[in-house]
Parts: sequence; structure tokens; C-alpha cells
Amino acid sequence: MKRIFLLIIGLLTSALVQASTFVFHDGRETVSRVLSMSLSASSSYQVPILSNPDTQLRDGDLVITVGHHSYARICESHADVSIITLFLGEEEFEVARAQCPKASTAVFSGAPLDLRLKVLQSFWEDHAPIAVVHSDALSLSERTLRLAKLQSVEVYSYPIAEEGREEKLKHLTDVLESSNLVMSLYDSALFDPQFSKDAIRLMFHKKKALAAHSLQLVRAGALFALYSTSQDKLELVTSYIKGYDASGALMPASYPTPLRIAFNPYLIRMYGLVLPTDRFLLSEFGLCPESGCEESLN
Repeated sequence: MKRIFLLIIGLLTSALVQASTFVFHDGRETVSRVLSMSLSASSSYQVPILSNPDTQLRDGDLVITVGHHSYARICESHADVSIITLFLGEEEFEVARAQCPKASTAVFSGAPLDLRLKVLQSFWEDHAPIAVVHSDALSLSERTLRLAKLQSVEVYSYPIAEEGREEKLKHLTDVLESSNLVMSLYDSALFDPQFSKDAIRLMFHKKKALAAHSLQLVRAGALFALYSTSQDKLELVTSYIKGYDASGALMPASYPTPLRIAFNPYLIRMYGLVLPTDRFLLSEFGLCPESGCEESLN
């Protein structure tokens, strides 16, 4: 009789335990701590750091992951959890999600490739083919290639194997033989900090332009980039958390809005480019300058 009573109490207790929302960045506790505090403050939920997925997670939990490796780690966990992942590009998320048994969505980094091509056409007059470089696990969607064709933009997809540093640079050098402008995808497998620096040095030496996927690369020497701020990403994640709490369903993967655009003033002068106005970029593409949308309306 006592055992039955204890069993009933245990079942009632487990039913009262609510699902938790965690932040997980494998190996980067400082980043996890900052995100935990920011999300807890903005969402009115407690979003603690997940230290050990094997022991802390329960079925029904929600995990905010940061980066490709953290996402893959939670996909392999034993619990039936849902995932919102940050700091992945659209193309790399689609590949990773196909291998993940958990329900998952993403707040994308970077910007849609077709939008980047449209912006490029507003100021770039060189008609040489545009090369899009990425790791060999990724590919351009049929939709992107179809839209590029409709815009009369000649786009080539160049996968670069994840080999040694010298081999990757050799592949990029080969790409530059047939293109004066290269676009990079938000691709953590290829564009690690070292390759990013090497690629910008090589392209500057070859007098080629890089249309990059992040503000950091523009400041390092790329021509321009479309991107979202960390604050914009956090606001979208907060809305995802609230939506999940209300319905138990994940919102579709998307980019924060509005996206921002940054240009490298030195390269703009070097190429003699005439840029569209901030007001045009906002009205035509929904893009804000680095300083914010308010500045483009003044």
C-alpha cells in the first residue's frame, strides 16, 4: 500500500513540474551567461544556462543553442526537447536540421542570398560572373538560382572542401580566376576566423571584392554585408519563446527584421562606386544603415 501511495505522489509531482527553457553554448560559458541574463530580462521567463544536457534535460524542455556545434549536441541528447538555434546561416541550418530528430527552428544570421544579389545590382556594374563560396556540405537552393536567373545575374556555386589552410586558399584562388566578386554564405564550417582573415588578404592582393555575410568582415576589408544586430536576434528569440510557451509549437525559422547594411568606405572609393541612398535602401529593400532606421528617414 505504501509503495502505491509513493508511486501516486511521484506521478503527481512529475505532472506539476513545468518544462524549462535553457541557453546552451558548448564550451563558452561567458556567452551563455550573457544570453541567459538578456533573455531572462527581456522575456520575463527564467532562462538558465544548460551545463549538462545528459542530466538536466527533460521531455518538453526548450533549448536555445548558439552555433552549429551546440545545435548538433542537443540534437543528440536523449530527451524529447525543442530547439531554437542562433548564429547559423539559412543554408547550413537546412542541412543540419535534416540530420536532427528534434523539432527545431532558427533565428538566421546573415541575409537571404537573393536579397543580397538584388542590393548588389543597385551599385555593382561589373558583369563578370559572381562566385558564391561555401563548404562542400552546403549548396544553393533552386529558388536562389532561379531568382538569380530572373535578375539576369550569372551566379556560380563553388564548394570548398574543409581541408587544410593552404588547400582552402588554393581553391579560393582558383575561384578568383573567373570572378571579380565573391559572395560568402554564413558558413561556420568554412569561414572560421583564420580563413576569413586569409580570404580577405588574398582577395585584396588580387584586387577582387568580397560581398560578405557579417559586419565584422566588412570592418576587416569586405565590400559590404547585410546583417542583423545581436539585439535584433534576441528580440526575435524572445518572441519565439513566448510563442512556444503559449502554443507548444515552434515558429518558422526566419531572419530578424529589419536587416541592416554596411559598406566599406575605403573600397567604395577605390572602385569608384555610386551607392544608393539610405532612403532608397529602406524603401526598396527594407534595409537600415548601421546607424539605424531612424537615420535613413532624416
